[in-house]
Amino acid sequence: MFFVSAADVETITTSELKDMLPATSEERESYDEVPEDWDFALVDTRSREEFEKGHINGAINMPEDEDFRPGPLPFDLDTKIIFYGPDCHDFISRTESLGYRNVKLYEAGIDGWNRNGNYLTTTPEYVSSLLHAEYVGEIDNKPYQIIDTRGFAMYIESHIPTADSMEHTIFDDKYLDFMSANKDIEIITYCGGFF
Repeated sequence: MFFVSAADVETITTSELKDMLPATSEERESYDEVPEDWDFALVDTRSREEFEKGHINGAINMPEDEDFRPGPLPFDLDTKIIFYGPDCHDFISRTESLGYRNVKLYEAGIDGWNRNGNYLTTTPEYVSSLLHAEYVGEIDNKPYQIIDTRGFAMYIESHIPTADSMEHTIFDDKYLDFMSANKDIEIITYCGGFF
């Protein structure tokens, strides 16, 4: 195994990462690919299940509990690659051994991202897992709310089952005061874009 010491890896802060992240990618078509229109790659090394439940927008998943596969990484060895996850140092070492020269660690990870009030992106697979009677009927599962932020006409045309229509252009004026006071409820929003 390759291991790199935490002291040997340059780290970036939450504010630095947030400043780097564009709101969306015009070219990304899959959660398995690095957005081609970004000049860096963000790699989440947590398990696939954790990634699907919520990850930093634009991240790809290279789970540490699986074999290291560099396939999703960009071809350009000068591309900035930012890793996060509780035990990502082995993957950082392996990436550097392939010749990548600009590898960073987002040490605060998903917890630091959340503590700073940033949103997470979920996958369709995760949302689908919530839409089953077994999940909804299990008393120990957290409640959730799915919000469709598109215009009402698009909502009527098609929407995810159980989703509420709350158009983003009028959300603050019309819906904000009616949101749940329970801050433990999981809120999932979606719109017409990929992410």
